Amino acid sequence: MSVPASPPSASPPRRGHGCLWGCLAVIVIISLPAVIGAWFFWTGFRYDPALRAANELVRRDGIARLVLGDGIHITGVESRNFSFGLGLNSESRYTVDLEGSRGNGTLDVEAHVEQGRVKIDALHLIGPDGRRYDLLNHGLLPATPGNLDNSI
Repeated sequence: MSVPASPPSASPPRRGHGCLWGCLAVIVIISLPAVIGAWFFWTGFRYDPALRAANELVRRDGIARLVLGDGIHITGVESRNFSFGLGLNSESRYTVDLEGSRGNGTLDVEAHVEQGRVKIDALHLIGPDGRRYDLLNHGLLPATPGNLDNSI
């Protein structure tokens, strides 16, 4: 008596999508640094303690309100440089774009964190007319070579 042969399988073996998934994985890995950088420059700065402190100082500053108007807020970060020292100390420099009811401006911020506390070292505002203001010392900064008329 012979044993009947098993019937052929109904479906062929499954083919994978190895090339598709491999290419997608490479694209994700390559684009990850750009996505993280873009996230920080567009939304992450809202959570940075030094920028939050600088933003609050600018909103309350009389010179900034005279130059930019009411409702001053950060619209973007042009540049960010930071360095960490041993321990909890770090230094940061930012250039951010501001917008108020009277126009747009640029804010240069120098800050450092010392044992968990943010300290603003310099806060320079460049108004819509190109004039530069020192918001910490409440005065006008000297004219730059590109902007010789710095009188009020």
